[in-house]
Amino acid sequence: MGRILIYIMCCSAVLSLAGCSVVSMGKIRKIKRENVVAMLQIPADKEDMFSDEELEEEYVNGDTLTIETENGQRVFFMNATVDSAGTLHAAQELEGIVVTARFKNIPERNGHVYLAFDVNVPQALIHSNWQLRLKPSAVLQEDTLEFDQVHITGKNYRERQMRGYELYNRFLSTIITDTTRLLYMDYLEAFIERNFPKFAQLKMDSTIVSNDSISGLYGVSLREAVWHFRKEIAIYQNSWRKSMREKKYAQFVKDPYIEDGVRVDTIITDSRASIVYCYTQEVATRAGLRKIDIHLNGGIYQNGEQLYSIPDSDPLVFYVSSFATLAEHKEMFLTEVIEKRAYVNHSANIAFRVGDFHVDTMLDANRYEVARIKDNIASLIENEEFYIDSLIITASCSPDGSCRLNDRLAEKRGKHIADYFRQYVRRYEQMMDSLEKDRLGVILTMDDGGDTDVGSDGHDGNSDDGCYGSDGDPDDGWGSDKGYLQGKERFYDFDFIVKSNGEDWDGLMYLIRKDTVLKDKLSLLRMLAESSEENPDVREKMLASASEYRYIKDNLYPLLRQVRFDFHLHRRGMVKDTVHTTIPDTVYRAGLEAIDRRDFERAVQCLAGYNDINSALAFIAMDYNASALNVLEKLPRSSKRDYMMAIAYSRTGNEQEAVRYYVSSVEQDISMRARGNLDPEISCLIRKYNIEID
Repeated sequence: MGRILIYIMCCSAVLSLAGCSVVSMGKIRKIKRENVVAMLQIPADKEDMFSDEELEEEYVNGDTLTIETENGQRVFFMNATVDSAGTLHAAQELEGIVVTARFKNIPERNGHVYLAFDVNVPQALIHSNWQLRLKPSAVLQEDTLEFDQVHITGKNYRERQMRGYELYNRFLSTIITDTTRLLYMDYLEAFIERNFPKFAQLKMDSTIVSNDSISGLYGVSLREAVWHFRKEIAIYQNSWRKSMREKKYAQFVKDPYIEDGVRVDTIITDSRASIVYCYTQEVATRAGLRKIDIHLNGGIYQNGEQLYSIPDSDPLVFYVSSFATLAEHKEMFLTEVIEKRAYVNHSANIAFRVGDFHVDTMLDANRYEVARIKDNIASLIENEEFYIDSLIITASCSPDGSCRLNDRLAEKRGKHIADYFRQYVRRYEQMMDSLEKDRLGVILTMDDGGDTDVGSDGHDGNSDDGCYGSDGDPDDGWGSDKGYLQGKERFYDFDFIVKSNGEDWDGLMYLIRKDTVLKDKLSLLRMLAESSEENPDVREKMLASASEYRYIKDNLYPLLRQVRFDFHLHRRGMVKDTVHTTIPDTVYRAGLEAIDRRDFERAVQCLAGYNDINSALAFIAMDYNASALNVLEKLPRSSKRDYMMAIAYSRTGNEQEAVRYYVSSVEQDISMRARGNLDPEISCLIRKYNIEID
């Protein structure tokens, strides 16, 4: 919005500066004595201007409505009043009535409210030598929001400001910007004609010849000649003027224009006694906002200095009507199926030396990979929701070498890795037992003899081939878990099951498909698909004949030498295989939170599919009236439902249905009568048809 400057004209003759100061101080003393302030007022609405004294003849005009309530009673509404004898009369609107109310109800729409108030400036605060700076502000809960200021500038005040800028611009005009004025051009041109005749012919087109490349009869360059004919005093004076720009600005422009944060909206002058500014401001609302207090203060300024601080005016209060107060805060629940069993998978690229099956934590990235698997095991052991039934370890090899040897090597690697991590679990058990002992101060023992000796190879003696479990399906433990520690479930003992994948040809084909370096992937994949799977050694020889075999062996084969860890879990204390339970609907909750924040666009996104009172509220708040009615018509009758239907029908122009549903809402909940005065869609109907409901 553009900035509007208002010049207040004085009828008196122009006084001298000293005389103006005397008059100004006299007016200031009078203002202080009489406590003159700028006033805030609520603008008068036509709907508020009624007279009870002048009544027309009795008649029923076109504003009359006939509705039928839920109990079948017919009710008539019209713009009318009833006199002391009980006679119905139409009310006549009168012009010129000034409303001086200090509060007003305003609706919130889409997270914002629009404030409109008048700033009434008495004539006593206006003087040709003054600038009146009024500062409106709003108090929202605990915060204060400063609005743009309103300035009233006197004619003489503005002229003095402009005079300062004129003096400064006059000073700026003395700064020389044309460098030729800083040279003795007549002498310089004569010198060039004598000593640089060819260059003199170029006149002003000197860009095609370098000054440094031109020298005169006596070896004098053109640059040296120009330097010789400089006006040194003029150059010095010009440089001084440039350096004095900021200082001169402060000297001449003692009261600069204030551009930022100054705004004047519509201006209405209703008499010579005062000036009225109609101020409008959009304000974002917030959760729990019930009212907004508007304050006004300011000051009287002369020559940029404050002469008088205007006290705060009596505040205006705007009571905020928000659809958010109609929300029903409730929980929605979803049905969730909880499975008794769960599975967690991890893979690790543990490197082995050629032909070796021992875990070497110093080789390649083994230290990181082993530490990661240990952390995973520890987190599952300490998990308060699940118990570990078994850990299946599957080792695989690359196709490099004999298939029979690779199968045997993969099996040994799997067993050794199982031994390695089982020993880690045992050490973890001892550490946790020690911590529990220190905490309780008692000796902890197994009460069911579940603790077993571990041999030197890390096995527990229950499996003769190093595989912990014979068929990969561990004991389910639902009747009794592995052990108890002082009556507490013991989480450390679980089965280790070793499987061998041998040469991982499927993994190799997957890596070839995903690789971005190989050029002939289709031929390689076709070769592997057509070669015999029954004899992997022949297959490996065919692959070795490919031109890109070296790249595959160096970059893809190491990725096949991995170990897969599959954890089989069950939920603690759960007996059934599946349990159906309800959980809070987080999307619905987010929609309600969005309503509380007055973020109704987000509320529509979350609640649109629920077709309940809150989704209808979100539609109403966003002015999606057809969608709101579509939801509300399918809901059971209630005071909130009927009130929102009245809002929607009022917006769509169906006043008869709007009044009918408003009356129904009040009949169910009398508090909706007061609510109706807050929303403009309903309050205009109440005034228009003089609706009174006991």
